[in-house]
Parts: sequence; structure tokens; C-alpha cells
Amino acid sequence: MNAKLDVIVIGAGFCGITVAASLKKFGINNFIVIEKGETVATIWKNAYERLVTQNPYFTLPFFEGKGKYSTFKTKDEMVQYLTEYAYHFQVDSHTRFGEEVQSITKIYNQNQTDNYWQIQTTKDILYSKILVICTGLNNEPVIPNFCGQECFSGRIIHSSAYKNGFSYKSKKVLVIGSGNSAAEIALDLYEHGAARVDMLIRGQRWVFPLYPRLRSLQYWLWRSRSYFKQLFNQTTTDTRIEAMERAIDFSPEELQTYIKETDKFIQRFALDLSAYSIYPEDKGPMDVEVNQGRVAWVDRGTVKQIKKGNIQVISSNIQQLTKTGVIFANGVAQDYDAIILGTGFRPSINKILRQPELYLNVNDRLLPKTDSKCQSIVDPTLYFVGFEKIVGASATYGYYGWCTGKRIALQLLERPFLSHQKLQIRL
Repeated sequence: MNAKLDVIVIGAGFCGITVAASLKKFGINNFIVIEKGETVATIWKNAYERLVTQNPYFTLPFFEGKGKYSTFKTKDEMVQYLTEYAYHFQVDSHTRFGEEVQSITKIYNQNQTDNYWQIQTTKDILYSKILVICTGLNNEPVIPNFCGQECFSGRIIHSSAYKNGFSYKSKKVLVIGSGNSAAEIALDLYEHGAARVDMLIRGQRWVFPLYPRLRSLQYWLWRSRSYFKQLFNQTTTDTRIEAMERAIDFSPEELQTYIKETDKFIQRFALDLSAYSIYPEDKGPMDVEVNQGRVAWVDRGTVKQIKKGNIQVISSNIQQLTKTGVIFANGVAQDYDAIILGTGFRPSINKILRQPELYLNVNDRLLPKTDSKCQSIVDPTLYFVGFEKIVGASATYGYYGWCTGKRIALQLLERPFLSHQKLQIRL
């Protein structure tokens, strides 16, 4: 397949399938989605078994799903929902599963009027006018190296490879990290009978209770309000697209103001865990999430076990690994059978698209330079969806994807940013 496509979308997660759905609805059919996994939402599919979304509001634009889903979707429900979404918008027929992008090159013609992207995959060489990268912030595990690691006789894995605690029964396990994955894995290990579970928390972290019943009530009140608003105000597809565009149309100054106001409100609900050497960050939780990519720890039961002494918190750094365990910087030595790294992820887009001028270095992560609406400020035929500084990412990823699809359609049709009515969109 070497014919030139209008659009290539890389990644079939939240953002990728929403961009694809929008392209279809705005009249663009000469596109494909490349996904290295065998299904949509590969990261969710491969995640540990007890993973559950922390946001009850998660639905993508114009489709809530035919199945009966939990208010807080499990990993399997999330994959099923995204699969339904792709099928509903006929995106699955455009998706090439089990194919991974190896390199991306911009080809410049002498006339400078018909430049295009060349994408080398594990199966083909593809060409397109416009390229959309939706590989996300959590594309590659961050795996630190420790002094003496080669001597350790136990198992060391990243949280991305963890499934459940069955094989760790009666084992001594050290979980490194203070994010949601580390906290939930530590709890899972304890509930599966691990002999000892320690959490190494080296930095500061905001910790909040989940309050699932309160969040569920809030969600259903929001749903009821939305229903009656549509019933009496005759909400249409056009007005919903306009609302999405307004929701992501803000200046950097407006974003920071909103972050400051949000932090002032939600900080009062944070848990005080200073007695266990867990301290809040210097900046607010929303500020840290949006500007540094560090999501607050939303507790699902780990804190209770920490308070009971069933999960121990270690605040010292690792000095070195030994054959049987760890020597910490405070001089304490402890034996472990396994170490699980809840050390996060990085985007790693630069490994397939090696153009340094496209990126900013933010906290040792290379993030794309965009106009805050997903379009590269370096190349107008390049889009990065899912990398923006936004509040409530899971609630707005679909907005960015849908509006990006519309923007690309207008770009290909060489039309200004006209109203959607003139494109005759029907859902």
C-alpha cells in the first residue's frame, strides 16, 4: 500500500479513535489508523487487572455506549466501550492493528507545494498529507537502574507488566512509587497474601479519598441536568460541537487562573499523611497535574492498610541492591523477593519522529510544541492529540480529538473554519 493518504493517525486510544470518528463525520475517508496492539485502548487492555477509572464522567463525544457500564469503568469495560465507539463510527474498518511505526520522515518536493509524510512501519511504507500522533503521554515505561541491580536474585518488573498478586503470595515485595498504579498494586499485593508489602515514596504527592458514592451521585445529577437541558433547550449536534470548541478555547492565562481556583477548592479535601512521611507537593494538585503530568493519588483503600501497618512506607532512597534485597540510604537493609517499579511513563515520540525542533523539554520529557489546540506550531500538517495542558483530561480528550478531526477536514478541503452546519454533519 503505497498510495498517498489524506491522513494517517498513529494510536487507537481515546484520542486516536475520536479523531478518526470526527474525520469520518466531516467527510474524510482516505485515512488509516495505525495501532501496534491487537485492539483499541491497548494500554488499558494490558494494564493490571484491578485497574478502574477514577472519573465517572468518562464518555467520548456523541456516543455513550449500548452496553451497561459501571459508573467507574473497569479496564475491560473501558476496552469494550472504546471498541463499541470505533464500531459505531466505522473507525474499525480504517484501523490497521498489530502494526508498529518505526520511523517518520518529512519528504520535501522541489516545488515545495506537495510535501508529505513518509511512515515506515513493521509491515509497510505509507505516505500521507497530514499526520496525527495520538500515542499519548504514557507510551514508554520509565525504568531506573540501581547500583548492584545485577546481583539481585529476585524479580524486578515495571508496573506495566504487573497483572495481579497471585504469584506474589507469601513473598516480600517492594513497590517503588507514589502514583495511583503503585498504590493500587501495593493494595493488590496485600490482598493476595504477600508476606510483606513496602512502598518506597521518594517525593511529595497529593493524596485524596475517592468517595465513590459521592462521585456517583454527582455524576448522576450531572447526567440528569444534561438530559433536561437537551429536552427543553433542543440541544443539537451543532450546538454540542460549538460547546466542545468553547470548552477547549482558552488562553494560557485563563488556564492558569482556572487551575489556581480549582486548587484552592480541592486542596481542602487532601488527606494528611505526614505521620507516614507522605507530604503534599509544594504546588497545588491541579497545577502539578497540568504543568508537570503528575496525577494525584486517589486512594482506593491503600491508605487504610498503611494506617493499619499492613503496608509500610519507606521514605529513604535506595543505596544499592544486594542478592537478597535492598540497602537503603539510611543504612537499613531489607530482604525482598520482588521489586515492582511504579515509576511512570514518558511519551517517547522523538524515537519515531526525530526532529528536535518539534519539541519542548518539560521536566525531562520531550513534549510537542503546539498551538494549544493540537496543531504543531512548526509544521501545519502535523498534529499531536493528547499532549495538551488541560484540566480534567479524561473528560476532554474526546473534545480535542473531535475538534482536531474537524480542523483537519477543513484544512484538506482548503476551507476556512466554517460552521459545522455548512458541512452537513449528521450523527
